[in-house]
Amino acid sequence: MARETNDKVGLRNAYKKANSTLPKELPFITFAEAERASRLLASKFGKLKDASPSKIYPMYKKQRVRKVWVCLSGNSSTLNRGWRRLIHDMAHRIFRYRSPSLPDHCTFQADLEAEICEYVNKSGWLDGSLKTKPKPKLSSEEKKVIKIELVKGNILRWETKIKRANTYLKKYKAKLKRLTK
Repeated sequence: MARETNDKVGLRNAYKKANSTLPKELPFITFAEAERASRLLASKFGKLKDASPSKIYPMYKKQRVRKVWVCLSGNSSTLNRGWRRLIHDMAHRIFRYRSPSLPDHCTFQADLEAEICEYVNKSGWLDGSLKTKPKPKLSSEEKKVIKIELVKGNILRWETKIKRANTYLKKYKAKLKRLTK
């Protein structure tokens, strides 16, 4: 059974609003960006206070990343892949969490999608703020200093463990001596 609405004109107008919110040309999106964006959208829009009364837990934050969300080449501005697909799919997931009895494609879902589009647009995610930052390149001397510090920390931890073990050995030997008298 398809979960569709009968109001096709209202639905078309609601989706036009959602699609006009995003820019015409969208940037490419990586797997890491899609993962972070889906998690952040689930935590922002999938709150327990917005859920249906049957829900007793907030929406699961770790969302499974779909292959169609990742777009590294080609046309990233279509609904088939990239940011538009991610927003559309997340809007459906969040809407099903909020209103499980309503049809999947209805004006309420399209309004939620428009709200998510506005949020994504204002948050700066399309400008690359979700991209992972490259680690700075370290020279061989800096790497050596870091390794030395790590080894010193390991030595200190093991010396502490030795002291603790010796203290417990003394306590248990004294207890054994008291008990055998």
